[in-house]
Amino acid sequence: MARSRAAVGLSALALATAAILIPVYAHEGHNKPAGATFDPNAPKRVSEATAAAIGLATAEVDFGQVEDVVRLTGMVRARPDALVAVSPRYAGVVRLVAVQPGDFVEKGATLAEVDSPEMAKLLYDVRRLEGETERLNAELKRAESQVQSLEIELPALTQGAELLEAEVQRLTSAGENVSANLLTQRRSEAIKLRADAGLRGVALEQARAELVSLRKQVATTRASAEALRGTLPAESDPHAVEVLADPTRPGLIRFLAPIDGVVTTRSAAVGQGVEAGQPLLTIGDFARVQIEGELPEGLVDRLTAASGSKVRIRRGVGAASDVVAEGTVRFVSPVIDATKRTAHVLVEAENAKGLLRQGQFVDLSIVIAANDSAVVIPASAIVKDSPLLYVFVREGKGDDVIYKKRDIAAGVRDDRVVEIKLGLVPGDVIAVSGAFSLSQLRGFVPGVPEPTSPVQSSDGHGHSH
Repeated sequence: MARSRAAVGLSALALATAAILIPVYAHEGHNKPAGATFDPNAPKRVSEATAAAIGLATAEVDFGQVEDVVRLTGMVRARPDALVAVSPRYAGVVRLVAVQPGDFVEKGATLAEVDSPEMAKLLYDVRRLEGETERLNAELKRAESQVQSLEIELPALTQGAELLEAEVQRLTSAGENVSANLLTQRRSEAIKLRADAGLRGVALEQARAELVSLRKQVATTRASAEALRGTLPAESDPHAVEVLADPTRPGLIRFLAPIDGVVTTRSAAVGQGVEAGQPLLTIGDFARVQIEGELPEGLVDRLTAASGSKVRIRRGVGAASDVVAEGTVRFVSPVIDATKRTAHVLVEAENAKGLLRQGQFVDLSIVIAANDSAVVIPASAIVKDSPLLYVFVREGKGDDVIYKKRDIAAGVRDDRVVEIKLGLVPGDVIAVSGAFSLSQLRGFVPGVPEPTSPVQSSDGHGHSH
């Protein structure tokens, strides 16, 4: 009896469960719209609301250009000559900082002022050396005049002595007919002229030695002054980075912007002491940037003659994003990195809108070759199902528009479009955006009417039993 009661109890429980579950199954069956199917190959009919929700867009298949590209990632850098750190050449105290990070400055604009006693002393030394050079130049001119005078006097004295010596020789040959007093007088005069000529010769050698010495001193002093002046700011040079700010304060130096650009960093404050070479601020010009990438060794041969090739640049590391800039290959290194097995690639790109930022990773599509007469579609139009590829082709007009799945065979693809070998012809209209979402929608069965508006019943579920 106990066993029978247990069996009866289980049967009652099963019946109760069935009574509970049966209505649920009935509702699920009723929720499926008439004519709807989950067959992935069934055509799709899309309402305007659904199309807007999935971002559905269409385009006509046509001939176009497909390119052979090499895809790399790279990092944006400022060009070496377009990133400048402004720093003093001598220690001092900051008296003015006229800009803030983010400010755009034009070349020649005032950036900062630094008061440097060391600079003032050097300027004093330069002016002292310049004064010494002027004094030595005056001495040099005097010495040159003295040498020129002696060079004129010495030949005249020598010639006079020779004439008197010749006359004495003639008078001596004349014998008793010549007065002894006259002969003695001529001999004395000849000896005196010869002595004067000797003294002038010695003086000339000394003057010449002094002239050589003065010339060396002038050259040394002038070189010392020029060397020191080369380390000092210009007094009035519109192309200089440092200029003297105030003639009455020789140590006050004004720093001017060396390039047009944006102030990226500022590390100086008014009243702060700074050492020589310590950056006050940094200016960068990012209107044109340089992108550094690494080319795998196996792709080097494809880019052997790539210098000057066009490059499309996208932010991030995916081809799905929009092209933000275009550039050209500037350099492919002939050296392979022994560790990474890559060659360094440099790309230069225009960046007038500032969309590329230093340190940012970007996707590079380097164009190697192009086919201008291929049947192409956007890569976003293709849905991949394991090894199969398909698209959705639009058919019909007005309220009768449907989208049918069509298998395709793809050829060459680049970062924008895919070449179609089989499955599509120019003139076909396909879904180019929202294709994957379209593949997830429920299809319909042709010939079976689709429901319009649900009819409310007394049970509140929108249908009658």
